[in-house]
Amino acid sequence: MSFRMGAKATDDLEAAQPYSLTILNENSQLQQFAMFQTIPNIVGPSTDPLSLAWMLGTAAPGSPSNPSQSAFSWQVEYSANTGYVQDIGTSTDPRRFTTASNVDVMIDSDNFLDVTYLGTFPNGAPAFPGNPSSGTSGEIQVQADGKIPTHAQTSSQNMTINVGIGMNNKPTVVVELLPNLLYQFTPKPTYYIISGSFVEGQVIDTAISSAAYKVVFDGVTTKTLKFTANNQFEPA
Repeated sequence: MSFRMGAKATDDLEAAQPYSLTILNENSQLQQFAMFQTIPNIVGPSTDPLSLAWMLGTAAPGSPSNPSQSAFSWQVEYSANTGYVQDIGTSTDPRRFTTASNVDVMIDSDNFLDVTYLGTFPNGAPAFPGNPSSGTSGEIQVQADGKIPTHAQTSSQNMTINVGIGMNNKPTVVVELLPNLLYQFTPKPTYYIISGSFVEGQVIDTAISSAAYKVVFDGVTTKTLKFTANNQFEPA
């Protein structure tokens, strides 16, 4: 059985393309920002993918005439990631993805990985036991073996084991990892930014994402936004 994420990317810019986003803070308060990504839902009887707080930034108090700045920069370089997400979070310890293993991958080669569980659950860890090999061009593929704990096992520990993809050496999107499934990710991300206090890898839930601003590059790789006194993102 397999699960596919995303749609075939035919118009993406080349891999390793540098991107940058600058936020001009016109707000009189110190601001913290988080970027996250989304990709289309999984097709099949599984939970929706989780978007994670990918990159964090801070801007000093500013004004319309003298805005402060927060800058984000990255390259479109991908990795596969496996790790954990706890079921319950608090304001001081929010739900987040904790990486156990990650491997750099390409899109058109070295893009197929096996994933296993080393040791005895819950004292072991998920891991990629070998280097990536060539798979389907345009995808990142991860094949789970039968050693991956079941949903019932992980639920007994109030957590899930997850697998997903990352960009620029940081995880972006994960889904629950289950035994003997082939996971197929087609990286074609949509970028968002939000103001608020976050930790890296934090799960972005629906309530949070509804306040996010969609960052559209439209064929360019550099973008500037302003964050206003009304606590809104706007084109600069």
